[in-house]
Amino acid sequence: MSSSSNQTRRNPVSQVLALVAGLTLAGVVSAASVLATPEQQALDAKAIQIKKNNLFLLQRGQLAAAYSTAHGAPISSEASASLNHAIDELVFSAIQKAVNNDPLYPKVYWLNAPPRDWFGLKVPGGRYSFDNPDNVYRTIPVNGDSRYVIRGQRRGTGPTDVTFSLISNPNYQQSIAVLDGKDLVVAADGSYTITIDNQPANGRVNHIQSTSDAKQLFVRNNLGDWTAETADTLSVTRLDTPSRPARGDADIVADTRTNLNESTLAYAIGTLGVKTYVNPVNTLPQPSSSATLGTLVTQASTFGHFRLGDDEALLVKVNLGGAGYFVLPVTDPWTVSVDPDRRQVSLNNVQAVADADGSYTFVVSPRDPGVYNWVETAGLHEGTLMPRWQKLPATTPSSGAPSISTKVLKLADLPYYLPAGTRTVTAAQRQQQLQARATGYAQRVTTD
Repeated sequence: MSSSSNQTRRNPVSQVLALVAGLTLAGVVSAASVLATPEQQALDAKAIQIKKNNLFLLQRGQLAAAYSTAHGAPISSEASASLNHAIDELVFSAIQKAVNNDPLYPKVYWLNAPPRDWFGLKVPGGRYSFDNPDNVYRTIPVNGDSRYVIRGQRRGTGPTDVTFSLISNPNYQQSIAVLDGKDLVVAADGSYTITIDNQPANGRVNHIQSTSDAKQLFVRNNLGDWTAETADTLSVTRLDTPSRPARGDADIVADTRTNLNESTLAYAIGTLGVKTYVNPVNTLPQPSSSATLGTLVTQASTFGHFRLGDDEALLVKVNLGGAGYFVLPVTDPWTVSVDPDRRQVSLNNVQAVADADGSYTFVVSPRDPGVYNWVETAGLHEGTLMPRWQKLPATTPSSGAPSISTKVLKLADLPYYLPAGTRTVTAAQRQQQLQARATGYAQRVTTD
């Protein structure tokens, strides 16, 4: 990776925040993000403190070795240059999971996101395992003995998709129960209430029955239109009186070590090795559903990796199969997104332009091909892919089930393979597309 790419990685979203400031003065952006809560600020500050005081050198070494083994030899200099960055983000993600891991004192915490500057804090990135730039990921710790009430408030039409997954482990993420958007009952004013306890619903709407294995409620808000959609406001209340004080720093550090040890199996061996690099380069298997290794049980997905020259592109053709949401995100060789707030390293079916027959054609390449549906690699020549299909219909439509195909082409040959009517863009139009993306992402990190 070039030095300019490394500098891009280290630079947080300060440019985007500057953009927000200008838009705020112009009256375009005026509301603080629903993610900018006092709980979020306190948890971010605690996570930064834990990171500053603990190096986790043993776990870092184990993870680097496991990731390298999962990738397989040879590892290019470009891929090697980004490995430490990926481990840095994975370590911070493990800390973030640990600081909000007390089911007797639950909070709502946004994590698995790029670095940001807010509340006077420089929050490191905590991305891992194919983070989806469309997603606002939040966690709420729970246990099977307690009663919880989660209150939500929606602005406008809300996210393109929402899911509340009750999981048994914050790293392996096996699902115990899922409440998804089609089943979530939302009042006319946009409010909703979710209950969690170990009893059956007994007529309660939006109820999730927990078990003794329950450890966390993992919440995904998928934003299709980044400018028009916002995440739901969320809060949590535990109805029972705590039987002990809140967990301290020593418990957080211990939990972080556990998270990192489990990440070796879950994300290095499992996601990177078993699911991704086992497949031939520049190919994607047909999508399937899975409840393990952090995959959302209600979605179909596929995993792959690419290797492209400067003059090459990966042509990706997608059939939605009736899915209400689809995204094609490109991540680095270690499954971490690269500057997703200002680079077009992902496109979903709301952002992209469909072909005449309702399918989608995307171009993945290091260089801009001048096609609207370009998913850039951020200059990388190798990386990873995890397309997802969500909001799937109960029965297969006449257009067929979700499917995907890939073909490596020379950029010069691309016009011969693109569907008739493919939308192209000028340099100025591409800049407008990227500007809209940055503006939309900035809404997530506005604090006033």
